Amino acid sequence: MKVCLLGGGNVYALNLARHLHSLGIDHFGIGRSKRADEPFWVEHHYRYWALHLVDHLKAVLAVLDTEKPDVIVNFAAQGEGAASFGSDAHYFYRTNTLGLVALAEGLRTRGFLKRFIQIGSSEVYGSTEAPSRESDALRPSSPYAVSKAAFDQHLEIMHRIHGFPSNVIRPSNAYCPGQQLHRIIPKAILCALGGTKLKLQGGGKAEKSYLHGTDLSRAIMTVIEKGELGSIYNVGPEAPISIRALV
Repeated sequence: MKVCLLGGGNVYALNLARHLHSLGIDHFGIGRSKRADEPFWVEHHYRYWALHLVDHLKAVLAVLDTEKPDVIVNFAAQGEGAASFGSDAHYFYRTNTLGLVALAEGLRTRGFLKRFIQIGSSEVYGSTEAPSRESDALRPSSPYAVSKAAFDQHLEIMHRIHGFPSNVIRPSNAYCPGQQLHRIIPKAILCALGGTKLKLQGGGKAEKSYLHGTDLSRAIMTVIEKGELGSIYNVGPEAPISIRALV
């Protein structure tokens, strides 16, 4: 088996690359990011092409035609929710919806592809009082979430009409080494190491679910090996935790 990681410079893609390496599975990455400096890149030899999925789609497809991966895992996305409002909203639709629709159409006639896994977002369910089920109605509350939900639904149609071999994985809030420092877990660690207080909005009462990147990698491998094509899989812990308790 050979696995391609799109958005391959993403920290969760790099975490999956390490996991695949530990399993002895052939893999490579394609992403818009340049190779990061150590220790933020992967330790082993990681074949990687720095190509933008939207601006260099023909080049991306050319690499895929050469490598012929059995599985493509797509991490490529324009995030985050709060940043998607305002004058930059169109960038989120350009990448998360239109760019991926063009990619999926290009892949539809490639016979080498056995499974396309889209890494979606739990934000498509909106704010909830209980863990979301895959069958729950989508209630996105930001342009980012709308753009992610739109491509998820496009894949459902592609599978139903054309038999496109796809799955969608919707993880809860993930964390792992290399994550952006403004995120709550690395921010809390930095404050602890520096002996500074961390101000919590609303007293940190809000509850969220958190998932380590390695658990996400294991979940992706489970879907690759056992997932039913066309299905959606939520990935996260059984119970949420308050921000205050997390910190």
